[in-house]
Amino acid sequence: MTDRRYYRRKRPLFTSQSPQSVQKPKMKWVVLPVLWAALKRTCTALGAMVLMSAVFSFWVVANLVPQGGAAGPALPEEMVLYINFDGGLDEIPPEAAFPDPFAVGAPTVRELVEAIDAAAKDKRVQGMLARMESGSFSTAHVQELRAAIKAFREAGKFAYIYSPSYGEAGGGLGRYYLASAFEEIWMQPLGVVSVGGISAEIPYFKDTLDKIGVGTNFYQRKEYKTAYESISHSEITPANKEMLNALIGDIRHEITADVAKDLGTSTERFEKLVDKGLFTAREAEEEGLIHYADYADELVEIIKELVTGDPEADDSLFVDIGHYAQVMNVNGREGLLAQTMHSDNPKVALIYAVGAIMPDKSGSGVAAAEEIAPALLDAADDDSISAVVLRIDSPGGSPTASESILRAVERVKEKGKPVIVSMGPTAASGGYWIAASADRIFVLPTTITGSIGVLGGKFYMRDLWEKLGVNWETIKWGENAGMWSINTPFSETESERMNAMLDQIYDAFLDRVAKGRKMKKEDVDKIAKGRVWSGRAAIKIGLADEVGGLTDALDYAANMAGFQSRASVTVEVLPRPKTTVEQIIELLNQGGVFAGGAEWQKTTAEILTPLAQQARIMRNPEDYMVYQPLAVE
Repeated sequence: MTDRRYYRRKRPLFTSQSPQSVQKPKMKWVVLPVLWAALKRTCTALGAMVLMSAVFSFWVVANLVPQGGAAGPALPEEMVLYINFDGGLDEIPPEAAFPDPFAVGAPTVRELVEAIDAAAKDKRVQGMLARMESGSFSTAHVQELRAAIKAFREAGKFAYIYSPSYGEAGGGLGRYYLASAFEEIWMQPLGVVSVGGISAEIPYFKDTLDKIGVGTNFYQRKEYKTAYESISHSEITPANKEMLNALIGDIRHEITADVAKDLGTSTERFEKLVDKGLFTAREAEEEGLIHYADYADELVEIIKELVTGDPEADDSLFVDIGHYAQVMNVNGREGLLAQTMHSDNPKVALIYAVGAIMPDKSGSGVAAAEEIAPALLDAADDDSISAVVLRIDSPGGSPTASESILRAVERVKEKGKPVIVSMGPTAASGGYWIAASADRIFVLPTTITGSIGVLGGKFYMRDLWEKLGVNWETIKWGENAGMWSINTPFSETESERMNAMLDQIYDAFLDRVAKGRKMKKEDVDKIAKGRVWSGRAAIKIGLADEVGGLTDALDYAANMAGFQSRASVTVEVLPRPKTTVEQIIELLNQGGVFAGGAEWQKTTAEILTPLAQQARIMRNPEDYMVYQPLAVE
């Protein structure tokens, strides 16, 4: 074979790769072609970026601007409000998340109450249909919604609710408490009603920790400050038992009185039903706990016929409450557009303190002093803001963070602007600290509040290291340099320093409450000692002023500012909630993950966030000194 390619493949390895007679190619001037190619590629990349930006902008506008104009699709002249209670109730709207950053989350408690209130006055709204399948409901949130539903019915409009079961796997009392406010309660024929009362089960780990060699050094002010009793004791203390019995007794009284009235029966008879606990659909119907054991489609057809005369009427008769709230602009999620539209109106600032009170924002479930205090100071300096409502749903946290917020509250008052506190499910310990100076405090009857006290301490693992054969050597400067070491318990001098700090914080807590509530310090101490109280009990002992929800607090604030009600003012949420686009940009900056991975992350986050929050609080001793992790759902 003489083929050149074959020759090249088969020639000996010793052969010169380039025949000597072959001249080297001359270099060609290629700068201009290279520059031209680079320019073309740059223009192509820029064009692609512009195109992507245009597509993204169109997508943003298409999702942000409702179809049919700025106000969204027109509401029908005759409609039934539809509410889906699945997933529970939230104080503040969730932040945008992948894979659907434009998804509208479930309405908040305030949005629900405001929308129901608007619907009660709207002649187009004939009634309300609610559905409930899952989710947990705090009793305080339920009471807030019950009041709105009752007012809706008093306006002459029907209100029906449907659920496959009310507590199929237990824990149905809260759901049924909400359902009992409706005119008719429907349930699937195979469903159950579970109204088995309230049970508090507390695990105690001290003996287990002793076995593995982990010790505890915790001190509290005073005997009712039992936030971490379960890790420092082997069994419940008399003070904790007394406190929890009283709290459960108060909640029992509220639920029993309300539900018995709803059912048209005596409290004694309802308590007997609670003792029985679990009812099949037929039993529940016979006992009057539900009105009908039937299917959802039957209820829908009945409502259609009731409103239109035609059981086959179009489903557009039902309007989701989230859409209704958006179209009616019921002072729900105030974005830039809504605030601009109402910028000339007198304003009441609404500031949320939701979650554990910490100095900074380090994840979800945190009420960050670095955000809340500046928001209060902004409200103080804004001449268009006439009053401030501070909505609290917090178990407390850091005393210094709580003090920063309280100081900002006092600055608002120094500017002559009233500060009204609305307590949600919980406003305990640090949550009460930040409320103490308010001009008026509104509570729900089952709000958990008080817990005026302080605790602190640490774990130590000296015995565990001995069991494992680990020897720690310490070199230090300062007698108490190893005070927060996890290897040794507090020494005598370290314990003395720890208790001195707790005494100072407790004394300061008493001072703040005495000053804010205009009470004698010794009288505050009698009702403090770390004890939690229900909202109703808090009014009796002087820690709160009035039963009412957030809308009641807003009405009161508007009235103190010289206006008739919240309808006469613009409610401006501070700090200003981030727009959807701002949240998307944040997600992009954080390197968000799309598609199925995001859903997995979201689910995992929902499970782990509460645990992570507790871990973060326990990590820093100062963060849990005025903390009370107690909730009733």
